[in-house]
Amino acid sequence: MKIHLSRLSLGMLLATVVATSPSLLRAQPTTFVYVNDNNSSFGLNSATGYQAVGGGLSIIAGSPFGTTSTGLGTFLAPVQEVAISYGVPNQACLYVSDPLGTSAFPNGDVAAFLINTTTGVLTFVGNYDDPTDTSGPNKLGIPLAVDRRLGFPYFFAAFTAENAIAFFKVNTSTCQLFYASSTTAIGLSGGSVQGMAVSKAGPKILVTTYGDGSIQSFKILGGTLGALPIFNSTGFMNASQRGIPAGVDITRNGRFAVFGDDQGGFTEVEVAKILSSGALAPTVDYGGPVIASGVNLGPGLNSQNIWISPGPVGGLNYLYVTNDGSGQVTTAHLSIITGVVSQIASSACTAGYTNPTALNPGSWIFPAGVHTLKTTPSGSGIVVAEYGAPSSVAALAIQNASGCTKELSTSPFADPFSNNLYSIDVFPSRQY
Repeated sequence: MKIHLSRLSLGMLLATVVATSPSLLRAQPTTFVYVNDNNSSFGLNSATGYQAVGGGLSIIAGSPFGTTSTGLGTFLAPVQEVAISYGVPNQACLYVSDPLGTSAFPNGDVAAFLINTTTGVLTFVGNYDDPTDTSGPNKLGIPLAVDRRLGFPYFFAAFTAENAIAFFKVNTSTCQLFYASSTTAIGLSGGSVQGMAVSKAGPKILVTTYGDGSIQSFKILGGTLGALPIFNSTGFMNASQRGIPAGVDITRNGRFAVFGDDQGGFTEVEVAKILSSGALAPTVDYGGPVIASGVNLGPGLNSQNIWISPGPVGGLNYLYVTNDGSGQVTTAHLSIITGVVSQIASSACTAGYTNPTALNPGSWIFPAGVHTLKTTPSGSGIVVAEYGAPSSVAALAIQNASGCTKELSTSPFADPFSNNLYSIDVFPSRQY
């Protein structure tokens, strides 16, 4: 697994967007990027914030913002350990998982912060745990998922030591979390939750991956989760593929769950239709060593982290994939109407854009979480968490018409407070 480091010239990114849609860019609010520093020193975990400014990404004054608890730097992507909830207008909350906790929270916790949506500065609110958990530190992390719709209070944290998902309600004014229930969540072969995503439309469900080949959905029932069928993915069951669903995202219309597979030598993704009951249909496999479904997703190695673009461009969404085995970013097409994934040929790229895109060299070791930078249909740009010593955040411009990408010449930006970046979130985000 390889990765990169530098300083982010968002000026180049903004110039690219201005050239294609200047009025749309001016309508965008200030953009902030947040990472979980994932520090494993006792009580010293923190979150670092960046502001997107004309010349790049600038670390927000006051960073790092301490969680008062303990992170964990030993678990690989795609665990999402930082997440933003959207409350009343002009207010948002940042949540950061602390898998190892402290003596006050020996079973791990989630730290809550209030985001100042004008400056990006974080105000610490408190730490919250599963009060029923007595299983100890979460060696495999605490994945998080949130309902991103404005004013929706549902928040989920998977405590991997106890193999349970804690359901919290968010006070959208104060960012406090209130525990509602816990539900057992364990893979068919004993795996712990890795990826989680909440549907915006259709049956209200939480979709999980377990890192052992199995996937599952849960019906969101107000204050509890109702377990729906669990099964192994099509790619995992194919002896010639053996892709293991790891990252997960859900389309805006709530029709499909999309999975990024842990597939060391190839790029492989799977798509499951979401049935009216909220259960998942068998996955359709794409890419991988056998070029499943006749789709070659390119030379990138591994595909655990994925992100769907905020909207369609030319009728299709973009699916962004970080290739942690080859230090690249791959873009594919995704139809949210049919669930079909298709390749974007490198020949579609012009003006220095590429697909896949090799990330700029630096002190990083591998790329991890990925997120679009704006709420425009393509996302206008993407940011990528890069694990290393120090860790960093890469920024890439998106060629709107093709989905091809180009890393900015001054990217990535160092996170001087972390050697263990895995996950990343952006304010404001798409609302699903």
